[in-house]
Amino acid sequence: MSRGRAPEPQRREKVRCAIYTRKSTEEGLDQEFNSLDAQREACAAYIMSQRHEGWTLVPDYYDDGGFTGGNMDRPGLKQLLADVEAGKVDVIVVYKVDRLTRALSDFAKIVDVLDAAGASFVSITQSFNTTTSMGRLTLNVLLSFAQFEREVISERVRDKVAASKRKGMWMGGNCPLGYDIHDRKLVVNEAEAETVRFMMRRYLELGSVYDLAAELRTKGITSKVHRAEEGKSWGGKSITPGALYHILGNQLYRGVVVHKGEAHPGEHEAIVDDELWTAVQEKLASNRIERRHQANANEVSLLAGMIRDGEGRRMTPSHASRGDVRYRYYNSVNEGEGPHARPIRIAARDIEKAVIEGLERLIGDREQLTLLYPQHDSEGYETADLLRSAARLHRAIPAMVPSDQRALLLELSLQVVVHADRIEAKIDHAALGHRLGIEQLDSDQEIVELAIPTLMVRRGTDVKLTIQFDASASPARRDPKLVELIVKANQAKRMLGLDGKPPSLPEDFGYRERNHIARLARLSFLAPDIVRAILDGTQPASLQAKRLYRMSDLPMDWNSQKAMLGFS
Repeated sequence: MSRGRAPEPQRREKVRCAIYTRKSTEEGLDQEFNSLDAQREACAAYIMSQRHEGWTLVPDYYDDGGFTGGNMDRPGLKQLLADVEAGKVDVIVVYKVDRLTRALSDFAKIVDVLDAAGASFVSITQSFNTTTSMGRLTLNVLLSFAQFEREVISERVRDKVAASKRKGMWMGGNCPLGYDIHDRKLVVNEAEAETVRFMMRRYLELGSVYDLAAELRTKGITSKVHRAEEGKSWGGKSITPGALYHILGNQLYRGVVVHKGEAHPGEHEAIVDDELWTAVQEKLASNRIERRHQANANEVSLLAGMIRDGEGRRMTPSHASRGDVRYRYYNSVNEGEGPHARPIRIAARDIEKAVIEGLERLIGDREQLTLLYPQHDSEGYETADLLRSAARLHRAIPAMVPSDQRALLLELSLQVVVHADRIEAKIDHAALGHRLGIEQLDSDQEIVELAIPTLMVRRGTDVKLTIQFDASASPARRDPKLVELIVKANQAKRMLGLDGKPPSLPEDFGYRERNHIARLARLSFLAPDIVRAILDGTQPASLQAKRLYRMSDLPMDWNSQKAMLGFS
């Protein structure tokens, strides 16, 4: 009988292990042997002890130094989970469970990733088996205490910061421009402090953060240069408008420390006096209001932020161009997921004109106003005051520039809803009363509806409105650009001496300036009917200032002009 061959030892399957380390703060990470190194060394020794089970250490490092365990926004953890999903890692090895996460909800997400990839994790200092119910209970208890510990530590830190700020202490972060840090306190850097004061004074002169940013860039004024103890430096770059807004509104410069909206006298010295600080804040507030009212916009969208469709969706401004003609619209915006009703698009000029004239009709209706504010019936002079205020506003609305009309609509809390078959427009009853000089209101009425006389609505992507206007209705909203163009045309006519007087064209005008003046002067010979329509605001919608200025083939015959410009 021949001797059989000895059986070969069974080869164990290779288990690829990845070590994950984490430390909540960056303190001590610059040391030659830090906490992350200690965690990794202990985990590597454990993996070596399991070599007989086929465990091998992958060469990649998954470290998160200075990251909290309260969330999963950590680069090392993200890369590790991505490698697990890609099948590159079989076991995650950590020193303690709380190094992986301190939140039960995040742990559940991590376990889902591991289960989907057929992977697992091991804590080398905590022994439990997650394949049994008792092991899973133990793990959940450990994680609950880890989460509790994290929340208690966070509360302690928040309480300490709040107490310190109430005492006026600066609690760290990047040192602001104008100060240096000595013994963890802010000390005035006089050269930088003068730069901060220059920024605030210059902002009051320019009135624009963007213009100030451009000037600082021209002068070579940059952000503060920060230097760490180990020699690393950052900053010294051009100051952006966003950074300027922060500097102009930073209350540290007036010697206070702010915590949760409350200002406390600071330990540091102020570098901006109260007078300059107050003036800057008033200017910032004024500019915010102007931006909301679109005071400097080329084309004001009167109803932006105040108009929705029948589904409750916001309708935002948009435009389309055909040649030199620009058409503005309000479009429905689908929000969220799932099926949506067909969006609505409506011509901006139509709906804006309807709202403005609806407001004018309301304010011009003396009987309706006395019904809306009946407390003024008790004294005759009160009713007279109300009607006089209404008459002044009624006369002022058509002459307002678009940004002022928008400001009025915002003040009245206008709400416009475009349905498939009608349009609703409402303003606040109390706001209108205050605008007309009524200080105390006795009525419980909350809203006032504006009449929008829609004659026809065509269903489809576009809602086309045909609005009936009274013969007594006030004129349409003037186009300020067209009116300005007519004014400049007559000025150019006088400069060229086409009015029978000597020309007054400056001698230093070059070819471009002279060509511009000549193009403008042509428009001084428009038909009187066209000029009157522009001043009244009844010109065709297609007649725009840019298109009119660029027309090189405008005939001198008045009837031909009206036909070319769309007048019937």
